[in-house]
Amino acid sequence: MSEKKRKRTSEKVDRASKKLAVAAPPVVKVSAIPESDEWAPVIASTPGLSLPPNISFKPYRKTRHNAPIRPSRTGNTSLNASELLLHSSTHPKINYTGREEEAGGTDSLLKHYVGVYDPTTGELQVMQARNLVLRGSLRESAVSATADVVEDEDKEPAPKLSSRAALGLSFGTKKSQKAIRALTENAIAPRKPPTTNGTSSPLSSSQPLDPLAAAVVESMASTTSTMPTREELQSAVDDAKPRPKPNLQATTPAEVYPVSDLVGGEETLRALGVKDWEDAVAANEPVHTKSRFVSKRLVKVTQSGDVKMLKTLRYLLLLLDFYGCLKPGARGVKKIPQKEELRKAMSNASDSMIEGIRRRFGDNNLLNKWHTDNLLTHIFALALTIDNFDLDIYDLREDLKLENKESPSHIFQSPLPPTHTYLHLSLSLIP
Repeated sequence: MSEKKRKRTSEKVDRASKKLAVAAPPVVKVSAIPESDEWAPVIASTPGLSLPPNISFKPYRKTRHNAPIRPSRTGNTSLNASELLLHSSTHPKINYTGREEEAGGTDSLLKHYVGVYDPTTGELQVMQARNLVLRGSLRESAVSATADVVEDEDKEPAPKLSSRAALGLSFGTKKSQKAIRALTENAIAPRKPPTTNGTSSPLSSSQPLDPLAAAVVESMASTTSTMPTREELQSAVDDAKPRPKPNLQATTPAEVYPVSDLVGGEETLRALGVKDWEDAVAANEPVHTKSRFVSKRLVKVTQSGDVKMLKTLRYLLLLLDFYGCLKPGARGVKKIPQKEELRKAMSNASDSMIEGIRRRFGDNNLLNKWHTDNLLTHIFALALTIDNFDLDIYDLREDLKLENKESPSHIFQSPLPPTHTYLHLSLSLIP
């Protein structure tokens, strides 16, 4: 008789036909707090550091040197325009400093935000924060430094060599190494005679030197006694500059650069002729010159009756004509033309006057940088005297065809005492 097989019970779990009611999530209102000049929150990372829990920082803020030039959509805010720095020195051995990452770093374009959520109202306030990286640096301890000083006092001081001498001993030739060693061996060092306990003590100032050291010191004193002082060296440097030599004992502006020194002596001043100018101005006839500076001042100086100042103006015109006829040469050197061209350029000037100017400001018919500056500074000094030390150099720039960078500055660096402040220059085109 066969048995009827039972069906296997299904392991399928019956699911509910209705879904459970779940409360709907609350609505979160997100709002951004606008930036202001007040302090913003800070997010600091400490790579490789373990900060103490009670450490405190002092904040510092400064303007960014790489702040964006163009304003963003939100404007140049305080985060973009200023930089925050945190510093702490409360730790006995380590200084902690927090800085923002500079532009061009790996996270320089990454912005960080801090949000505060209020579950009662369902509001989330978001504000941009500063991202700082904290680093630590070891601070030198005064106690350890004092201990090192006390420990080093008992040691024999080693001879000090400069970095150049050390390189010479390491990589120099045999001859240079021998010379460096000779300098080290022949150096006179103070002796330290032994004391009662066997150690050495520094030599006192009252203890006499040995005969060899005394002879060397005596020879050095006799040699250095004839050396020039610092004031004498400075005076020699000032005299070597390409400019007229000023009178340091001057009490008035006219005494700083005397006219007789600027023109080369009283004989040169007497040899200058100005009769033609006086006659032309008296007859109301125009006087044409190649210089804008001279033409604007000729009538005024002539009508003043000051013959010496009129001769100074004539000598200035000769120097301007002499400078204008110079020919350019190699490496900035200027060449003096032949005598016929000089006579044509420097009209109404005698041969002796032309030859005197050529010898005074030239060297073998050439003018290098020093001679050119010397000529220009004499021209500016004469112009200062004519304009009563209130000079506008625009006309001289046009006559000399100078650019801003070519203006001679030696005349404005006269080594006068600080009390001599009467040289008022109206330099409208000098930057």
